[in-house]
Amino acid sequence: MQTCISKQKELTIDDIIKYYSNGESQNQRIGLEYERISIDSKTFKQAKFKNLFETIKDFSKANGFELIFDNETIIGAKNNEGTSISLEPGGQFELSLSPKAALYDIHFAAQNYISQIDYIAQKYGIKFFAIGNQPKTTFKEIEVLDKRRYKIMANYLPKIGHLAPAMMRETAGVQINLDYKNSTDAKRKIKAALFISPFLTGFFANSPLRENKLTKYKSVRALAWKYTGSDRCNLFYKGIIDHSYKNIYELYANYILDVPMIFISRENNYLEINGKITFREFMKEGYKGLFATLDDYLVHQSLCFPDVRLKNCIEIRNHDSQNLDVAVGIGAIYKGLLYNDKATDEILNFFAPLTSSDLEEYGFLAAKYGINFNVEKLNLTADKIVKKLLYMAQFNLDKKEQRYLDWLIDLANSKRCIADIILDGIKSNL
Repeated sequence: MQTCISKQKELTIDDIIKYYSNGESQNQRIGLEYERISIDSKTFKQAKFKNLFETIKDFSKANGFELIFDNETIIGAKNNEGTSISLEPGGQFELSLSPKAALYDIHFAAQNYISQIDYIAQKYGIKFFAIGNQPKTTFKEIEVLDKRRYKIMANYLPKIGHLAPAMMRETAGVQINLDYKNSTDAKRKIKAALFISPFLTGFFANSPLRENKLTKYKSVRALAWKYTGSDRCNLFYKGIIDHSYKNIYELYANYILDVPMIFISRENNYLEINGKITFREFMKEGYKGLFATLDDYLVHQSLCFPDVRLKNCIEIRNHDSQNLDVAVGIGAIYKGLLYNDKATDEILNFFAPLTSSDLEEYGFLAAKYGINFNVEKLNLTADKIVKKLLYMAQFNLDKKEQRYLDWLIDLANSKRCIADIILDGIKSNL
């Protein structure tokens, strides 16, 4: 790797804050990032990468997408409208849609692409499972995609979180992206999303199986993320929940700056850091002749994994993968709750008694029990909280979009989460 001889313009926290300010939008769009587990249809183990590459190439050719490479490895494809498909470390297949205002536009676009992907993949002996965790193969048997970033992460992350290998190679989720108008709006949305995150994690728990047998958890995926590294997951809960502050951009940046770095990328080369310095130290002193740029910061923040993440949008990342109708329903919940000021106010007031420690505890309970646990500070059970959130969200949607929550409300009224459907099916076949 070539190193810089002279120092570039110093990156400052004001530059980072400006990046978040530039992400502000008066729109109220929903973005969907939708992962599924890739399975060999004969062995039900990890799908072979060579077959996933062929699926991407065929899809790209049919839709006019541009292939994306890491050196010579196909890692995805994209169009010029912001939609892409990509492979995650363990071969999980992700569709990332360009943001849209209407839920039915998201549903239509996603269904179009998903149906094509599924049809093409059949030719190569691949099936996609919309669940939160690989049900049969553990990370010990799952090959990591030959992408340099993933190889470095696979080497470093297990040193700080013992379930990081499972997170990388076994899990799949649904991520919802939201616009924010300004710092105040971003703060309100992020805080509200954090308050409700453990309850929706539990409701959308969809991964009770691992190693081809039942576990003690309803979301193995959620558990894996809890043990991926305390310096990367939920890292700003205390700041946003427990303390008063003025600027969410500055608060968030300061947390990210103190996270140890994994690597630096320059001119298609990677320099491994492996936690030796934080990004704040990199900004102040440089590293081996290299000095921090905004691009470095953007890569570094993408290697931090809180349930709710701030970029040029708000990413809400705490849900197991679901079938597409349910995935769109997740978007409907956040649209109804966080794109309505009165609903957001109600959430902030209702959950105000909870601390960051409470949310951390409820996150573990959600992973284990779904929505079958007590929330003593609110004098409610988790299932009743979920019902309250669903009815609030549905009330704030138009009639065309309310239908995405009908089935979810019925499920919540039965005091069950998604994983309970799987468990009921297993019990009925015993």
